[in-house]
Amino acid sequence: MELKNYEKMIDFLMSDKRTQYENPDLFLPRFVKNNDTVADVGCGPGFYCIRLIKIASKVYCIDTSELMLDVAKKNCKSEKVQFFSSISLVPSNTVDLVLMANSFHDMENKEEIYDEIKRISKENSRIFIVDWKKDPKIEKGPPYYLRMTEEDYIKRFPDYSLKERFEIGPYHFGLLFERKR
Repeated sequence: MELKNYEKMIDFLMSDKRTQYENPDLFLPRFVKNNDTVADVGCGPGFYCIRLIKIASKVYCIDTSELMLDVAKKNCKSEKVQFFSSISLVPSNTVDLVLMANSFHDMENKEEIYDEIKRISKENSRIFIVDWKKDPKIEKGPPYYLRMTEEDYIKRFPDYSLKERFEIGPYHFGLLFERKR
């Protein structure tokens, strides 16, 4: 993808227009505790990170795209945040909440990512999913074939129990999972 296209995408991903239908300020405070260490897996340019650093005690921003990490570093300046180019670099047993917002459906190595999520997560950890609804009528967002249903997520995270489903807006759903004990 040309740099101009990336710049347009980044501008949109960080825009107020995005918050019109996916506004983390309306739901993150309900699910993130002020003593949480949060891993934002697939953080992109930092749309969620800039909000997480206001709530959580520590935030790990993880993205395999060097460009996205560079932008996130510019957008999320705080002592609370650390940046990683791979989830495998995150310390083991340190994360209370794993956030994947509009990212897991794009990941080719889902099993490896899930194994890493289990490795970095504390015993009583949670996974918080924000993703596009798998509805062929929704033209915005990723291609239909990439999207995942709520049931797809439940199957992907067998060591976690679904605790809550909720609507985020006209195009997104949210899921909260807790690690089984």
